[in-house]
Amino acid sequence: MKQHIVYYGRISTTDGQTAATQHEEAAKLGIKSNLVFIDEGVSGYHVAPEDRPEWVKCFLAIRDGDVLVVRWLDRISRRYDELARVMRALMEKGVIVRCTLNGMEFDGSTTDPLKKATRDALLAFIQAQGEVDYLNRKEMQRRGIDRAMREEPEKYRGRARAADAATVEAWRQERKASIEATAAEFGISPATVKRYRAEVQGAASKPTKAAETGRGEANAGA
Repeated sequence: MKQHIVYYGRISTTDGQTAATQHEEAAKLGIKSNLVFIDEGVSGYHVAPEDRPEWVKCFLAIRDGDVLVVRWLDRISRRYDELARVMRALMEKGVIVRCTLNGMEFDGSTTDPLKKATRDALLAFIQAQGEVDYLNRKEMQRRGIDRAMREEPEKYRGRARAADAATVEAWRQERKASIEATAAEFGISPATVKRYRAEVQGAASKPTKAAETGRGEANAGA
């Protein structure tokens, strides 16, 4: 069976990249477009691989012994447990995972026990380091914001609401956008997007005043 080379990319809202960049990289590597899968506007920490549509397609497309190309392992996940689970599944399928960032390769096809042990030990370190780096960066960002709020509180006082619930939810539904992508578009948190969605759905389920009046008149006529 011919070995396939499959490309997976993921663009979060803070990567400073576009999907076009990763499509170009895949094309330069000679990877067929039907074997290129890229999730856009998706967090590698908050959204599990199995909850990303393009990763699900990618994983299904990978056969035993194929090559998976990624920029770096954090494209798959920034969480230790998730990345460890996915990499274990890929290694068990005999997949070779190749990273374009630094040329590192993790060979699931090797049967040499020493090579397997070395590979797995390195993977364990990289997987843990990925989550630690992400959490450290978030912590530094939080500290920076806290300090700015203390030093220049006027900039953070009474900030106007970015957009009303109806506008945000209408935009999301029209584009079938993810929670993460909607949050990035309006500069709000994913939790706010979810709250807005609940508000709109709750309002839609309530009977309008006109409908209540109509029911009241019908009951009176009866």
